[in-house]
Amino acid sequence: MKRWLCLLLLVGTLSGCSLLMPAETASTPIDAAMKTVDVLADGSDSIRLRGAELDGDELFQAMEAVWPYAFTMGMTVYGDGTTEVKIEVADQARQEQAATLARGMAEQATEGLTDEREKLRALHDALVRHCVYDVETAENESSVDGSSAPFTAYGALIDGKAVCAGYARAFVLLCQAAGLDAIYVADDSMNHGWNAVRVDGETYFIDCTFDDPVPDQGEYVSDDYFMLTTEQLQSTHVWDAEFYERVMDAKWGVST
Repeated sequence: MKRWLCLLLLVGTLSGCSLLMPAETASTPIDAAMKTVDVLADGSDSIRLRGAELDGDELFQAMEAVWPYAFTMGMTVYGDGTTEVKIEVADQARQEQAATLARGMAEQATEGLTDEREKLRALHDALVRHCVYDVETAENESSVDGSSAPFTAYGALIDGKAVCAGYARAFVLLCQAAGLDAIYVADDSMNHGWNAVRVDGETYFIDCTFDDPVPDQGEYVSDDYFMLTTEQLQSTHVWDAEFYERVMDAKWGVST
């Protein structure tokens, strides 16, 4: 997985403050990410935040976890202590096209199912069967534009070819379309991304990339990395488990 989503930090002075949007209070970067996603869902591309000093890297990581679209993030810090966060979605029309396809795929895959685990398995299997792992891109990441299709849900769902970031973002879109919830989990040391869900209050992990054989085997789908507990996944994966638990707590309304 290539962490291609760039973070821009701009420090500005408070000029023309009357023209600035009202500031939302955010106590932590994770809290700021949740408020930013709400604003994005309403059609805006920026939010002004007031509160504790925001760590840009942590805010970006939290945004990446809960926002399934490829994006760049800019931060402008003003003299009054407020911070404006601006999100730019890369190739937005294509990413919206992927979201539209995800709705159709999810409806077809989960038709007649009522159990949440069964729905998650149906979406997992549909994605693995639909998408082929892009070995060429994975082997040449240093020479590939990180905003290209294999790193997005568009690559996984429209082109049917992606690396781990594309699989994981596509799975979030499929879950959202089916009325389920999932987040994107990433670790730079592994150069990899996958998903986390909560079922009956318990955290489980799903790695669609690892369950898609290379070379591709058509309809065959592995379930070795479907609904693993934290302890089970830690035998092969490394990540900031505590951070992503806090993201899930915030996203799913669990008080901490």
